This record gives sequence, structure tokens and C-alpha cells, in this order.
Amino acid sequence: MTHLLFVLLFSVNHLSGNTSIDKINNKEIASCITQFGNLQSDSLLVDIQSKIYNAFVKDRISQKNDALNELSIQLENLYKEKKQNLILYWRSYLQFYSSINYLAEGDNKSAENEIKKGIELIGSIEKKYSEEYALLAMLQSFSIQFDYSNAMYISEDVNKNINSSISLDSANLRAWYVSASNDFYTPEQYGGGKKAEKYLLKAISLPAQKTINGYLPSWGKEESYEMLIELYIKNENWDLAKKYFQEGIAAFPKSYVINQLASKLAGK
Repeated sequence: MTHLLFVLLFSVNHLSGNTSIDKINNKEIASCITQFGNLQSDSLLVDIQSKIYNAFVKDRISQKNDALNELSIQLENLYKEKKQNLILYWRSYLQFYSSINYLAEGDNKSAENEIKKGIELIGSIEKKYSEEYALLAMLQSFSIQFDYSNAMYISEDVNKNINSSISLDSANLRAWYVSASNDFYTPEQYGGGKKAEKYLLKAISLPAQKTINGYLPSWGKEESYEMLIELYIKNENWDLAKKYFQEGIAAFPKSYVINQLASKLAGK
């Protein structure tokens, strides 16, 4: 999945493993298998991640929110029929892009309402696994820009949910990406910027999906490369910036956010 510059509007401790992790992962797999069985006939969820992103791109071009709203209604109707947590996950993920879209249009109030709805949707899942915790943490981190007065408390929830995601599945690259993003965008005076490199290197070392499946999330790897390159550019570590730029482009040749960094590396 390629990404546009608009995703960069993101202005927003690893817990050790335990003996129950394999059992927890097995439960998560079993839950997904059950949901797949109930959702296989629903073509709406096939490659849903790309459908959400393509709707976002269409809305950015039209400067409206029609495509995302239409897809949101379809997912909401499907959830009313099927009542599956996987649908709630994608509804929440869509709200993230809807918030970005409104923010790009300068409609901060609508952007805030959309991200709050996304947090409410993913938060309503009673039995959360690693993927749900990672997405919840990402949305919470993004929401801080709308509520600086409660930033400290929101940050505590973000870190708690990141830790839950990693402890449930230490091989979930999205958990590491969200952890890196949270550190990357946290001001240095508040302890940020110390762990992003480590977390991003961990993220890009992991597969986007353990099993290729169009129903499941695969986001995070492209974004991790982009952020890692940005980090090295910021620190003027040009050799590593160029190394991971080449690696990122090889993995995501059509990536907008990685390709747009080429100009910053020219002549370095």
C-alpha cells in the first residue's frame, strides 16, 4: 500500500515475553479463523485495507469525505449483520484516515470527532489481541494533538496499550511501528526521541503479515522505513539514511512517502 504526504500529518517498554504468549497467539489465530468463516462471503472485506486507503486518496483529490463516508456506511451495515470484531477493527482504521482527511482540510473539530469515534469503536472490543491494542494506541497517540491538556494521561494509555500489544505478540510489526512513532513525535523535553531507531529497526525486520490474507492488516512496514529514513536525515546520518532509503524503495518502489525523501538525500 502506497501512502501520500497527507499521512505525515501524524503530529502526534517493551514487556518481556512470558510462557503464555504462544497460547495467547493461538487463541488470536483461532478467533480470526472463526471470523473468516463467517465473513468469507463478504467481498467488502477482501483487501479492505487498500479500499480504505484508496477512498482516502479519492477524497483528498476531491477535497471531500464522500468516499470514506460511503465505505464507512457499508462497513457499519456489515457489522450490524455480522457483529464481528474484525469489522470493528476496520471501521476504526477508516476513522483514522477520515480524521486525517478533515485535518488536511483545516476542519479540526471534525477531525477530532472522527478520531474519537475510531477510539470508541476499537475500544469497544472486549477481548483485544495484539492488533487491536496496536491500532488503539495509534489512534490515541494521534488524538493528543486535539487535547494537549490531557496529553500526559493519554500518553499513559498509549504506552500501556503498546506494551499490551507487544507482550501479546512480540512479532507484530505494527506494535513496534506505533511504539516508534509515539517516541518519534514525543518532544525531547518529555523523554522522546530515544528509542525510535531501535523500534523502527525491529519493525522493518518483521513480516508485514505472518500469513498473507486480504482480510488482515499489513500496514506499518512502509511507514517504518519512511520514519527511519527521516530520523537519520534529521540526525544527519547520511550513510544510514541512504542505506535504508535504497532498502525501502526496493521493498516499496511505488511509495510516495519514501520516494519524496530522495530530494533530501541528493548530494549527500
